[in-house]
Amino acid sequence: MFRIFIGLLAIVLVLAGVVVGRTLMVPVNSPPITSEHAATPSTFDAAVVAAHLSEAVKFRTISWQEGADAADEAASQAAFVAFRDWIAATYPQFANTATREIVGDYSLLFTWAGSDPALKPILLMSHMDVVPIAPGSEKNWTHDPFAGEIADGFVWGRGTLDTKGGIVGMLDAAEALIASGFKPKRTILFAFGHDEEKGGANGNAKISALLAARNVKLEFVDDEGGVITNGVLPGITAPVALVGIAEKGFVSIELTAHSQGGHSSLPVPVAETAIGRLARAIMRVGDAPFESKIDGIARDQLSSLMPAMPFERRLLIANLWLFEPLVVRAMNASPAGGASLHTTIAPTIISGGNKENVLPPDAKVTINFRIHPRDTIDSVVAHVRQAVDDDQVDVNVSNKGRAPSPVSNVDGPQYALIRRTLNKIMPGVIVVPNLVVAGTDSRYYQRLTDNVFRMVPAVMGPDDLKGFHGTNERMPVASMGLIAQFYSTLISSLDELEPGAN
Repeated sequence: MFRIFIGLLAIVLVLAGVVVGRTLMVPVNSPPITSEHAATPSTFDAAVVAAHLSEAVKFRTISWQEGADAADEAASQAAFVAFRDWIAATYPQFANTATREIVGDYSLLFTWAGSDPALKPILLMSHMDVVPIAPGSEKNWTHDPFAGEIADGFVWGRGTLDTKGGIVGMLDAAEALIASGFKPKRTILFAFGHDEEKGGANGNAKISALLAARNVKLEFVDDEGGVITNGVLPGITAPVALVGIAEKGFVSIELTAHSQGGHSSLPVPVAETAIGRLARAIMRVGDAPFESKIDGIARDQLSSLMPAMPFERRLLIANLWLFEPLVVRAMNASPAGGASLHTTIAPTIISGGNKENVLPPDAKVTINFRIHPRDTIDSVVAHVRQAVDDDQVDVNVSNKGRAPSPVSNVDGPQYALIRRTLNKIMPGVIVVPNLVVAGTDSRYYQRLTDNVFRMVPAVMGPDDLKGFHGTNERMPVASMGLIAQFYSTLISSLDELEPGAN
C-alpha cells in the first residue's frame, strides 16, 4: 500500500512539475519601448475628427426592415444622398483626388489610384446605414440619438460605433495624407455600403460583383468587427486589440408543432397541444448545445493573451492538454466567452393561437443559430432534427443562411502590417486574432482575397460595448483621433507589403 502511495505521489509531483514548467516557459508581457514600439506622433486633433463624426450622426441613414412605412424609406434615401454630399463638402481633397462611383443607388465606391497598377489594391470598408431606435426607448437616451451631441468625452448617437466612426476616421486620414502631398503606390479602395444592416445585398454585394467583373484582386480588406478592449477581458489589464480573422455564419430554423386544436374546455394533455409540443421542442434544442472546444482562433487568441495573464490563468492556458474542460466551463459561463467556442442557439420569434379559448392547431418558433467555423448549415439542421425527435414538429430552414467565413492567415505579411500599425499607434497593446460572432459585409470580398480582417481601433470599455445596436450608443472622442491615426499609418506603410521590404 505504501509503495502505491509513493508511486501516486511521484506521478502527482511529476505532473505538477510539468504543469508549472510549461507555465514558466511563457514570457511575461512587458514589451520594451524601443523604436519598434514607440508611438507614431499623432497628426490628428481628436476633437476635430470627433466633430466630423458628430455631423455624420445627424444624417438619419436608417435601414428599415422590409415592409416599412414608405415615408420612412423615402426619408432614409434622402439622408443617404445628403450624407454623400456632406462627404464631398467636408473632404474636398479626397473628393477631388478619388474617383467616386454610386452603386446600388446609394452605396459608394471610391478609388484612390496608386502609381503602380501592378500592385493589388487594398479595400477599406464600412457602412453608412444604422439600425432604428427601438420604439419606446427614446426616453432612455442621455442625448438625442441623432443630435450628435459631444459631452462627457463622448460623441453620442446612433451610428457612432456602428459604423460612421470608421468612415470618418478613414476619410480624415485620407484627407490629411492628400493635403500633405502623399501619393500611394498601391491603389486604395473605399467601399461604404448603405444596407449592411439588412444583409448588404444591394450595397457591398454589388460593389464586390463590380470589382470581380473588372478582374480586380485585392491585397487585403479591412472592415468593422474588432475593437481595442480596455478592462473587458478578465485578468487582462493591458489594452487588447481584437482583429477579426473570421466571422460566424448563421441560419434560422423554424419549428412548427401540430395538434388537433379545438375548444379550450376540452383540451388534450398539455404536452400534446401544439404550444406544449413546441415548448418541449424548444427545450430539447436548448438542452442539446453544440460542442464547445478551444481550437483554431480561440486557441490562438488565448495563446496570444497568455503573457499578459496572471500566473494562475497562465497556468491553465499553458496546459490546456490537462485543463481544457475547466477553461471551457469558465468561458461558457459568459455569453461572449461561450459564443467564441460554439454555435449558439437563440429563439427569437414565436407565434401560436389567436383566441384565449381556442387550442391552436399549429405553433411556431424561429431559432437563430450563429455557426462556429467547425460547423456547417447542414450539420446544424441535422443537429436540430435529432434534438427535436418528434414527427409532429416540422423542422425547416426559414432562410438560406450563410456559411461561416474562411479564416484569414495570421502568419502572412498583411496581418503583420495591421499588427505593426496597431503597435505604432498604441505601444503596449496586445494584438490578438478574434472570431467575429456577428456578420459583416466583408464576406462579399472573400472571392477577391484570402486576407479579410475586421478591426476599427476604437477603445471600448465594458459599458461602451453595450451601445452596439443599443441605447446610448457613443464613441469616445479620444478614439476618433486614434482611428484616424490608424488608417493614416496603415496607408502610409503599405510599401512594407512589397517583396524584400522590412
